[in-house]
This record gives sequence, C-alpha cells and structure tokens, in this order.
Amino acid sequence: MAKHFLMRPLLALLTLFFIMIGSSVTAQETPSQKGYHLFNPTPRENMRDFSIDRPDVTESPITVDAGHFQVEADIVKYTLDDRGDGFRTLTFLNGLYKMGLSSSWDIHVGVDFYNTYQTPDGKSIDGSEEYATTTTIRLKHNFWGNDGGSKTALGMIPYIALSRFGDATFGLGIPFSYGISEKLDFGAQAQFDFIPGSDDGEDTYNMSYFQTIVMGGPLVGDFDFYVEGMATFFEGEEYISANGGLIYNVSPNVKIDLATNTGLTEGTPTRVYLGFSFRI
Repeated sequence: MAKHFLMRPLLALLTLFFIMIGSSVTAQETPSQKGYHLFNPTPRENMRDFSIDRPDVTESPITVDAGHFQVEADIVKYTLDDRGDGFRTLTFLNGLYKMGLSSSWDIHVGVDFYNTYQTPDGKSIDGSEEYATTTTIRLKHNFWGNDGGSKTALGMIPYIALSRFGDATFGLGIPFSYGISEKLDFGAQAQFDFIPGSDDGEDTYNMSYFQTIVMGGPLVGDFDFYVEGMATFFEGEEYISANGGLIYNVSPNVKIDLATNTGLTEGTPTRVYLGFSFRI
C-alpha cells in the first residue's frame, strides 16, 4: 500500500497541526486554568472532571490538568487471534502514565509490561514471555473544549512507539467529542499509523488508517457505558470490530472498567480486558 514516500505527507500534516497550535494556545486558557503548568499545578478545586482514554479505542480530546499525574492501565487483557489457529495472548499491567504540562498539553508514556503467548489448548509457548517490549511516547494537545463553553472538543495525539527489538512505529491521532445531551456523548477518532516493513529487502514504512465512532454516558448508579465501532485499513485489507464496555466510577478520581473488542472480519482479533484509572 503506502511506502516510505508517505513520510512527506505525514510531515506536512504535522506541520499543519503545529501551525494550528500556535494560533490556538492563548485561546485555550480559561480563567479557571490560566497560568497553571507543570511546576504550578492546577488547584484541586479547579480540576476538570476526570476524563480517560480507556477502555474504548477512541481517545478523549481532554488533557490532564497541569501538574497532575494520571494512570490508565490494563489489569489483564486476553486476546484471541482470528487467524484460524486459536492462538491467544495474555497481557498484564500494560499502562499509560500521563502528566499535565499546561492548560492544553499533556505527555504520556505507555509501557507494555508483560505479555505471554499461548497455544489453542491454553499452554504457554516456551520462550514467549516478554517484558517491556514496547515503550510509547505521546503528546496530547487540546484545541478547544477542555474547560467547557462548547459542546464539542478537538485534540491531536502525535506519538512514537519504540520497540526494544529496534523498530519504531509512529503516527497521529485526531480525537473529537460532542456532547449530545447531559446523558449521552458522541466521539470519533481518525488515526494514521506508520508501521515499519520491507519492500524487496529495503526498509520502508506502510501506512495504516483507522476510524472509530463511539457513543456512551451514564447507565445506572455509578456505572457508565459505551458502544463503539472501529475499522482499520492496512495493505488493502479491512479489519472491523464492535466494541463495548462498562466503567464503574469508584470516586471522582478512580475508575474501574471491563470491556471487549469483538472482531467482525477475518483477521480481526477479539479482546476482553479489565482495567483501572486514577489521578493524583
């Protein structure tokens, strides 16, 4: 599909977004957030409602409050490959660690802590255990909607994922949200990923694109819900999944979630996962 010449369009896209940042930074600082940064944290009484990127695939365009730390992690994730061979993956404590840098910027570090691969009969494959295989570094910028005043919010998330085996994947996500009502929200995300590969022995990058749409809101008591559709397009193939989950709001700063991604097309994996999020 797309080869290394896609680097130029990506750089142009990144340049466009950074130009947009320059014109939007001053507009992002509302009276409740103005002047706060990493070394002058937002007072707790001025913090936004707790917004997380998990468990749906669609990211939130809302950033972490300046000077505050947030963790979002899988406790356990089970993945069944849809390749007709029944192989599966178990992952534990894969987390995303966030720090608010300013009123509209935060930084994330993601670590794949532990993965193990199993045969169809549930036995671990010898030598398949992997620790900290990939470290992902992301930045998130919110263009608008961080602090209310609008039913919509828009952000961008450039990232690079570094493998200890030497390969690097990078890309750009563009999350959007719309508050339909007090009890129902809509979200969507477009993302471009550039994945290392080879072409006639030459190292190159192939482009993958995915699109999501999600709807969710309060369900009952302290539970929230979401339903989501996701489509990934890579090397002429389409991978489609139907996703959904529940989020239990333990407190204003702690959440627990249970979710699934169900593969609908050949080659699309199915996942079930349990996770948690908190901020300080």
